[in-house]
Amino acid sequence: MSIMPLVRGAWLAPGTHLDLVGAFRPEMRETDDDAIRRARIFVDARFTAAAECGDIRQPLDAGLIDDDAITDTFQLTRGERPGRQSDAEITLFKSGGGGHEDLGTAQHLLARLDAAAGATTPT
Repeated sequence: MSIMPLVRGAWLAPGTHLDLVGAFRPEMRETDDDAIRRARIFVDARFTAAAECGDIRQPLDAGLIDDDAITDTFQLTRGERPGRQSDAEITLFKSGGGGHEDLGTAQHLLARLDAAAGATTPT
C-alpha cells in the first residue's frame, strides 16, 4: 500500500530478479526509478500493470521508459520477445493482478485437492 518506493535500484546486484506484486494503483510504488531504469521489465498483462500500477505507469508517464521497454507474458509465451538474456541481467516482473490469476490459482489448488482425495477434476 506504499506510495513511496521500498526497494532501491542501487541495491540490485547483477543477476537479480525482482517480483513486484503490490502497488496496484497508479499512485503506489514498490520500487524506485533507478530499479526501473536498470531492469528488463516483464508484466503479466499490459492492461493492468502498465495501465494501472504506479511502478510502471509513473515511469511511462514521466518518459523514463516507453512501451517497448516492457515485455508482457503474452509476448514471452508466444516467443515474440526473449526472457532473461544473461546471468548478469537484472529483471523485474510486475504483476498487475487480476481475476485470471486468482482463477488459475483456484483451479490448480482444486485439482490438487481432488487428486489427494482420489477424485478427478472435470475439464
